[in-house]
Amino acid sequence: MSRRNVMQTVGAVAACVVLSGCMPKMTIEEMKAHMPKRPVELDRLNAFVGTWEHEGVAKFSCLDPALKTRGRSEVKWEGNRWYLLGNCDMKMENFDDTKACEIWTYDIHTKKYRSSWVDSMGMMAAGEGTCDPITGTWHMTATNHTPWGASHLKGTMRFLDENTTEWSMTETVGLQTILEMSGRSKRVK
Repeated sequence: MSRRNVMQTVGAVAACVVLSGCMPKMTIEEMKAHMPKRPVELDRLNAFVGTWEHEGVAKFSCLDPALKTRGRSEVKWEGNRWYLLGNCDMKMENFDDTKACEIWTYDIHTKKYRSSWVDSMGMMAAGEGTCDPITGTWHMTATNHTPWGASHLKGTMRFLDENTTEWSMTETVGLQTILEMSGRSKRVK
């Protein structure tokens, strides 16, 4: 066998080893020992659990006047308290009722809160958030995919007390603000 064939064979074997991975054989107990423990940071999401009623206004750059919004959401722990699941019914003046689903969790690898959102208007968003425990303010950003294209969301939610939040959100496409929303939410259960 020529030196070239030997090098090609060694390279092919090395590539197979790298591509197939090097996960060792283990027992169920050993595999369970490698699974992460539930991070204490998830407990901060307890603040959102419950039934909430929302009221606010939406100011679209392409519409006059601002539209009133209202809604109700049910937020609860799922998956052995690894993530929050929120189901929301919303109504915006002059539009059909909207249903939405949102998931919040804590990403132990990046040390950030992560969220996903989908609704019956065809919108899908993925975002992240941080919390200032001193002021009780959450800061959130997301990338939103709508029937009209991609946009960027940026918002805050501040707890006025344990059952009341004040929130605001801005949606932009490039440098243009296309939507501003603000309002209050009240936990009713």
